[in-house]
Amino acid sequence: MKREERLNFIAQFIKENEVKTQEELVSKLQQHDVDVTQATVSRDIKSLALIKVPAASGGYRYDLPKNNEGLQSSLHKALVFDAITDTKIKADKLWIQANPGTTSLVKNYLLEDYGDEIFALIIDDDSALVIFETEAQAKKLYQVLTEF
Repeated sequence: MKREERLNFIAQFIKENEVKTQEELVSKLQQHDVDVTQATVSRDIKSLALIKVPAASGGYRYDLPKNNEGLQSSLHKALVFDAITDTKIKADKLWIQANPGTTSLVKNYLLEDYGDEIFALIIDDDSALVIFETEAQAKKLYQVLTEF
């Protein structure tokens, strides 16, 4: 299973099940034939920005961040900037290189913050090509990404 597929699987699993520890998540994933280690799950938890919330059975469980919370938005933005490894610009086009499996985070950030300015967005596992409506819009995002 590819990283992005695994992240989507974990997100769905967390929505539907009460999971309190990384070890429990590793065990449940392996029961569903998802080959993971504790270190992999730890990185996935960070990538998904999972949070701990009170569990119905006591203690705390993992949950997905709420999109409308400012703190989670800041955390999501920090994860995006950590994921980006290189950027190049040419006219109205911006090429973004990212850690493998993280471009869905990058895409979500771009669409949330720059959606009205983007003409087209193409992603694969470790890169994104963003075509803006204008060259000025591309330069604006390039500056943001290179100054962070």
